[in-house]
Amino acid sequence: MTASTSTDPGAPVTTPDALALVPMRNPIQGYDWGSTSALAMLQSRIPEGGPEAELWMGAHPAGASDLLVADGAQISLPEAVDHFPEAVLGRATLDRFGPRLPFMLKVLAIARPLSVQVHPDATRAAEAFRSDGSSPYVDPFHKPEMIYALEPVEALVGFRTPVQAAMLMGRLGSDRLTPLIELLDGSASDSPDTESGRLHAALSRLVNWPVIDRAALVAEIAAGSTRVQATGNTDYREAFGWLDRLVGLHPADPMVLGPLLLDLVRLSPGQTLFVAAGMPHCYLSGLGVEILASSDNVLRAGLTNKPVETEELLRVIDTRPCLPSAVTSVPLSDYEVVWRPSVDEFQLSRITLRTTDEHRAVTADPSIVGAQILLCTSGQLQVRAGTRTVQLTRGFSAFVSADAGPLALSGDGELFRAAVGLG
Repeated sequence: MTASTSTDPGAPVTTPDALALVPMRNPIQGYDWGSTSALAMLQSRIPEGGPEAELWMGAHPAGASDLLVADGAQISLPEAVDHFPEAVLGRATLDRFGPRLPFMLKVLAIARPLSVQVHPDATRAAEAFRSDGSSPYVDPFHKPEMIYALEPVEALVGFRTPVQAAMLMGRLGSDRLTPLIELLDGSASDSPDTESGRLHAALSRLVNWPVIDRAALVAEIAAGSTRVQATGNTDYREAFGWLDRLVGLHPADPMVLGPLLLDLVRLSPGQTLFVAAGMPHCYLSGLGVEILASSDNVLRAGLTNKPVETEELLRVIDTRPCLPSAVTSVPLSDYEVVWRPSVDEFQLSRITLRTTDEHRAVTADPSIVGAQILLCTSGQLQVRAGTRTVQLTRGFSAFVSADAGPLALSGDGELFRAAVGLG
């Protein structure tokens, strides 16, 4: 069906049928930690020269996608939802979340470490958000997220035990850190009784470290790390290596201690990591597909030139020591697997077709319904829904409305399918 030719400026530029299966045009966020080449290589284009950190696919107002409908017309995804909420989202999603797409899909291209950050849970985001900008939150929603590694990804995620953190910091031989170490190992008179309490108290001391003494503290930490690595001891070598790199980037930020306080995680291609509300994390390097609830709520603890909302950070952060959480994949067919973390907003599947399947259409699993975003990450695939067909190549995506019906795919490549969770 072709786009509408209505001249009414308040009328939609298309019809629900035209949105069944359409290519997307997606914004790229140029944050300073982004790679100058990874997203360009993914999309087989010439790099533009500056950092390209995140490819956004979704309807969040900070970077909404456009839908490219027939005859050269286009409509933003938020406008499509506003004009045709039930046709685009589906009745079940509309009833659960209201007239909004509850998930986003991103590609992260991480050339240097992000900030150490946490996200609020749904209750706290809703109660603390203020539309007048007086809140640290930019929207009233939580932001659980899961990353799938396209290339190796390194990250700091979750707290080490306080005893382990104290042991690693003790190797630095820093007099300034002695009270912090004693707080962590429980030898200080004011150490809390629980592991979580000691970690919370230590973090509070770090983020509230006197500004006038921060550069001297980091210089002491750097000198101590140099001595540690000069011994040739390979135990925790990667953690101290990342500490050195963070010192070079943030020479007056106490959170350069992040690699000694938080767990260092390495994901091989194909592995996943789920980040729940309150969990501290800091992506260090790599390339990955990230699915998340549609929110941009971030509380930073350090390693950033942006504001650190200390009081709110200490309120929402989860300081319980824990191992980072992978999400187990569930096979749906010979071609498709799905990851379904324990959140309502999203699920993510991967469809892989090879040369032997190139001329044979494969049906995507029908248990995944409602609005969907399809992202091709390798090869070339043809997607069909009813009479509509879209060709997808690496780094490009399509939107599928709830009314589209079953999806058939053919070609040779890999595709990710983002959708609302099962609930």
